Amino acid sequence: MRTACASVLVAALLTASTARGSTSSPRADAEDGSPARGSTSSPRAEAAGSPRAEAAPLTPSLSRGERGCTQVPLSVDGIGTPADELLRLGELSGAVPLSPRVLRRAGARVEARCAEGALPWDTAGLEARAGADGVRLVPLRLDAAWNSHYPSGGNDGLLWAGRGTSSMLSGGASFRWGALSGALAPAVSWSQNRWFTTRQNGQAGDLAFRNPFYGDGIDYPQRFGAGPFADWSLGQSYLRADAWNVAVGISTENLWIGPGIRNALTMTNAAPGFPHAFVGTSRPANIGIGTAEVLVYWGRLSRSTYVAHPTHPMVSGLVLDYTPRWVPGLTVGLSRQFVQVWDGLRVGDWLAVFQSPRKNDLKGWYDDPTGNNPNDNQLASLFARWVFPEARLEIYGEFGREDHEGSLYQYVRETDHTGAYLLGLQKLFGGGARTVRLQLEATALQAVRPPDSLRGMPSWYTHARDLSWTNEGQLLGASIGPGSDSQTVAVDVFGPRGRIGGYLERVRRDNAYYWSTIEPLRDDALTQDVEVTAGARQLLLAGPFEVSWDASASYRWSRAFLPRNEPNLRLVVQVALPLTPTR
Repeated sequence: MRTACASVLVAALLTASTARGSTSSPRADAEDGSPARGSTSSPRAEAAGSPRAEAAPLTPSLSRGERGCTQVPLSVDGIGTPADELLRLGELSGAVPLSPRVLRRAGARVEARCAEGALPWDTAGLEARAGADGVRLVPLRLDAAWNSHYPSGGNDGLLWAGRGTSSMLSGGASFRWGALSGALAPAVSWSQNRWFTTRQNGQAGDLAFRNPFYGDGIDYPQRFGAGPFADWSLGQSYLRADAWNVAVGISTENLWIGPGIRNALTMTNAAPGFPHAFVGTSRPANIGIGTAEVLVYWGRLSRSTYVAHPTHPMVSGLVLDYTPRWVPGLTVGLSRQFVQVWDGLRVGDWLAVFQSPRKNDLKGWYDDPTGNNPNDNQLASLFARWVFPEARLEIYGEFGREDHEGSLYQYVRETDHTGAYLLGLQKLFGGGARTVRLQLEATALQAVRPPDSLRGMPSWYTHARDLSWTNEGQLLGASIGPGSDSQTVAVDVFGPRGRIGGYLERVRRDNAYYWSTIEPLRDDALTQDVEVTAGARQLLLAGPFEVSWDASASYRWSRAFLPRNEPNLRLVVQVALPLTPTR
């Protein structure tokens, strides 16, 4: 399936190159890409209260040479919410100013659309909530999930969707007063956590639920205890100041780093957000040869009780993206992130993201003369996203590494050492009353070298000394987990009242463990842990409510390398009430 995905990507790129022609894509009228607060107001679908059914469908938009882009500010929150999804989709048709969309935060924020563009449903409510300074209520959201046989979920933040019923409620308020803005948007969750068969790991008490494959190398338990539990967090809360295009603040928001939709290599919303301080650009900054964004953050992770010696490691990261002036729609970027033992941090450790990528340059900095530091764990990635509005297409990819190399020669010799990749595309078809969207995405986190190699091959997200890439027992990166790979294809039909569609997905989990431990047993009853899922989903815009559901059926061979195959039925329901501003 990976070969098929790659072939589709190449074909799509050739199609887009032909369709692009000599016209440039519509971008923000403001050079820095920010919403033009003083620009001409939009024609709000005849009137601010016009029904969603009267909104125009997604159709190919005119190039910038044929029309301008009068920016209309929109109030948006969340990652993967209907408004967030709509804006990314609108870029493909030219109805939304192009932006990088490789560095996203989940808190309440202001984005923009083009008044001249056509979106599948009315945004008057979002415009009404994007007014001037004041206090606004964050949409009240209820997420509920049910699994028939074993845990299944992903990109759901605080929620852990075990067997049985799980739910999460979030909401709150946001404010803006001049340069100062913030939100208090906590979340609470509850999980029924019904019994299911787990793999024995030889431990007792809480540690009986510890991950059976990587031990204390990762805080990623099979199950969170033996019964129901509740949890809470500050959710998508933040306090920030924005001045001269520089943002400084503190936050517990989820971050999404990279262009992926189903997965990202280093940072997603698969785990609860963690408290962090940050400094960066408020919006893409004009640097003459294009625009650039930068973010540097420092945070504190929490561990569950299902590792032997839980700590609170420090996490830090650097994200940089660049959009060339001469290549419309293209964004390239990089991320570099560290988890470090908190105790004994030196001043230089707070700036680890600025270290040389070569270990040979770090000799003498650490006690180990080779430049190795056993007290940190690094993940880094390079990524790109290219949007072709004339072809109503975007393609994207990401390549990551789990560790330093000693020298440039080692990078060239073994580029794929501890490597992972992600490839994907979105394409719109049709027009008129309905628009069809195709999504393809493939992710690979598995080892590419035999496990008995003389050189170690650590699995993604795992590390000794409690330095795994997790928070509160859930993965910060791709929800498919360490040593895994996945392929997803989805088709949705958009109309004035929402969307409806379906998807197919294949996930192979813990492949490195299979080759190192299971395969040598030569037991025909133990095969690779592979899951195939078919699902249907719908978003329905019903008056002030946003209601979505996702129903799927899965079949999983050798789950957790147990000698049994299992089906699973899964139902997810999400209800949101976008609340009106307070005064």
